[in-house]
Amino acid sequence: MRGNNQQQDRFYELLEPELPRLQRFCQKLAGDPDLGDDLIQDALYDAWKGFGQLRQAMAFKSWLYQIVVNRYRTNLRKFRKREGRTVPLTIDDIADDKQARVQVARDRLNLAMSCLSARDRALVTLHELEGWPYSELATILGCNEGTLRSRLTRCRHRMKEKLQKHIERTNED
Repeated sequence: MRGNNQQQDRFYELLEPELPRLQRFCQKLAGDPDLGDDLIQDALYDAWKGFGQLRQAMAFKSWLYQIVVNRYRTNLRKFRKREGRTVPLTIDDIADDKQARVQVARDRLNLAMSCLSARDRALVTLHELEGWPYSELATILGCNEGTLRSRLTRCRHRMKEKLQKHIERTNED
């Protein structure tokens, strides 16, 4: 990364407390740890390139997450390549194996989220999985809180339908 040392130090100072949370978000958003790592790398490159134009350090967190969401939307095909993947095991098949149960739950979450647009996937990930308040999400996603609440309700409904269809197909087999 090029730039003066003072600018670089400031970038790292602002980034450091956000990095673990940002990495978890990228991995959840992409649906895969390796793809999440690719996403964070691309987003941090974009953030560094644009850091000189950031006017308020207080806005860094929201600005950074906007970059991640925009990069995810740009690379959607790459990050959705797992879409539609079926889950080969059921919870009953692995009742005594906690790690396998967790993996099945993750797979089902990824399956459910595969029906969402990039923007809605970001909304669900930030609010439901990361616990972000509506006020911060409104800034990142560029809409008002009421719109976010109704979009989140629709997202939950679509995810529930996707999982129900998957479970029905699994039960038929």
